Amino acid sequence: MSEWLFPVNPDIYDIDRAYHDAHQICWAKYDFEFQINDILFLYVTEPIGKIQYQYQVIGFIGHSDLPEKDREYWLDQKELEAYKGDYFLIQPIEKVEKASLSRRYLAEQGLITAKDTLQSHKTTKFVKGKSLDKVEAHKKLLSYIAEQFRNVGETNYPDEAGVNSPKFLEGKKITVTVNGYERCSKARAECIALYGTRCYVCGMSFEHTYGAFAKDFIHVHHIEPLHTIAKEYEVNPQKDLRPVCPNCHAMLHKTVDGIPMTIEKLKVFYKYSLNNPLRQTFEE
Repeated sequence: MSEWLFPVNPDIYDIDRAYHDAHQICWAKYDFEFQINDILFLYVTEPIGKIQYQYQVIGFIGHSDLPEKDREYWLDQKELEAYKGDYFLIQPIEKVEKASLSRRYLAEQGLITAKDTLQSHKTTKFVKGKSLDKVEAHKKLLSYIAEQFRNVGETNYPDEAGVNSPKFLEGKKITVTVNGYERCSKARAECIALYGTRCYVCGMSFEHTYGAFAKDFIHVHHIEPLHTIAKEYEVNPQKDLRPVCPNCHAMLHKTVDGIPMTIEKLKVFYKYSLNNPLRQTFEE
């Protein structure tokens, strides 16, 4: 698996809308030798001037197969019509807003040169004719970028079900918070009725750990993140939701080598960690 960095001009392509609207989008392939599961980081050009998006390659399509929906994201139709090549399919993984991923900060840290406007692609993939110095520089830069995406703080949980809603629907955008969505309290209650209030990953019960005052406290996790749905839909509590503790919920929003975490994988990690002698309870 290789990692890539590409620029995207928001005046030409509406990447923010595409990220929130689509399960997958088509990206111009040109002559780049992408492989399935490669990771793409997208740098949004000035005036934003930051690396904000992480995607993963999931497939390829021909030029004539470009869906009509994808055409809507192109704000400059002349640019789209000028491109005659094929496309690769990419699916969203993460969006971040970090000063540490601005072009200015990268230059200050020596990860790019002051003159580098990030208008050309960079990759960890070996390309014929690429100097060893450039290979190492790109590896260092993309390693730093990947680490910044892995360390996204989970101070809020964008798929936490719980806000009152009169309909048994999920995912309808609201304007109270950036990229927020309505939550369905009925769906949350149904999930808890089905699965209880123990964490579906680690088995923790807040009531049994902290006492009666913590009874019924639990997060409810959407197995498929709402930002990848970005539309109103009828939620199935048995299929779509699981109760999880806040710690496991935070870990479910992290990635491993750019791959989103799953409940099944996190259960394996947790079970393995039980044998770690460094696990301990701190007491004052």
